[in-house]
Amino acid sequence: MLTRRTFLQGCTSLAASAMVCARAGAVNGEPIRTIQNRIDRLCRRALNERDARAAIVVGVVTPDTGSSGQLLFAGRDTLVNPFGDKLVLDARTPFAIGSTSKVFTSGIHYMLHGPYEGRLGTWLGSRMTMSTGVADLQLRNLAIYEPGLAQDNKGGVYPPDMMRSLRNLFDYMAHFVPPYEQGACYAYSNIGWALLSMASLRLNSLDTEAFVTEYDQRLKQFCSRFDASDTSVFHPDMKPRLPIGYNRRLEPLPAGTPYRPSFPPGYGSGGIVSTGADMLRYLLYNMGRLPGGVTDRALAYQQTETFQVPSCSTAGRAPRTSYGWFHVPVQTPSGSAVVLNKNGGVRGFTSWMGFTSWQGSGAAATQGAFVLSNGLRSTRIGMNAMRELLAPLDQPP
Repeated sequence: MLTRRTFLQGCTSLAASAMVCARAGAVNGEPIRTIQNRIDRLCRRALNERDARAAIVVGVVTPDTGSSGQLLFAGRDTLVNPFGDKLVLDARTPFAIGSTSKVFTSGIHYMLHGPYEGRLGTWLGSRMTMSTGVADLQLRNLAIYEPGLAQDNKGGVYPPDMMRSLRNLFDYMAHFVPPYEQGACYAYSNIGWALLSMASLRLNSLDTEAFVTEYDQRLKQFCSRFDASDTSVFHPDMKPRLPIGYNRRLEPLPAGTPYRPSFPPGYGSGGIVSTGADMLRYLLYNMGRLPGGVTDRALAYQQTETFQVPSCSTAGRAPRTSYGWFHVPVQTPSGSAVVLNKNGGVRGFTSWMGFTSWQGSGAAATQGAFVLSNGLRSTRIGMNAMRELLAPLDQPP
């Protein structure tokens, strides 16, 4: 078994990515080489057309990799940090993961309390002022994207200063009336997940810094279960170690940008920073590839039951969800598969993680991947990687 220590030692040189690809080629290397070539092309194009120092880390798990997996890198030769200084891209380079933080928060809650039960008002203390409508929100509905709150990932829903502090947030929540019936329609609510992270800590203080410290401690406790020791919430002193970030047009963030992925009260919804090594361990964990994973009750709870209701804001059916995850059918030449996935995007960074549905099969997931990037679209990269991994071996490249 490839341990974290030996894996990290092997990934600290430029030769590591070639070694990883060669190792994959022993049995089923063509999809891995295709993915590597694709991300290399994306980074070269970004550099040649936009002068963007793009970086991509892809983690891949196949039936041949057991409990190890493989990391692929692109953009190593040209990467810099936000101040223009040369930056090493390896297994321990940190990236903001945005809303992929939500599935970490879901895991933290189960670790501390088990299944989602009860109302928000019974989990938060008396100092956290809420209207009756907010206090009555069910934790379960917050976790399956049926919160009764508006979709807010495009902005413009709440006052711009509301999330600057816990005091601001709960001053607003004291008079806020949720616009929809909870449990009746789908809406992607960052505020809902932020409130859920606070409920998981049974928060009863308006001290924002203390909340961040406690959430970070619980995050580290959760990540220790799968040996992911570099994952934490964002701290300002991380900035020199982060890759330079780019917006969707591949324009660099100004050097003076704080690089904070969200305001601190929202860290449980989108404020986590992780590395390729840690995300690979988290992927293996969610796939049931680590010891005890196939019978892990937390994974079974979070991944098995699915939900689908109409969208609150648009006509038609919304995505199929579980607790934090989205379930997406993927068509391949050999048929269809369901991929559980979650993505994230904040200023300068994107992320994605996905793996084949496996609960109830008696065996771990067969294929999985994750993507970290400093601006390129991780969701597209990740879904294309999964299609490569799921394609039959005898298909032409």
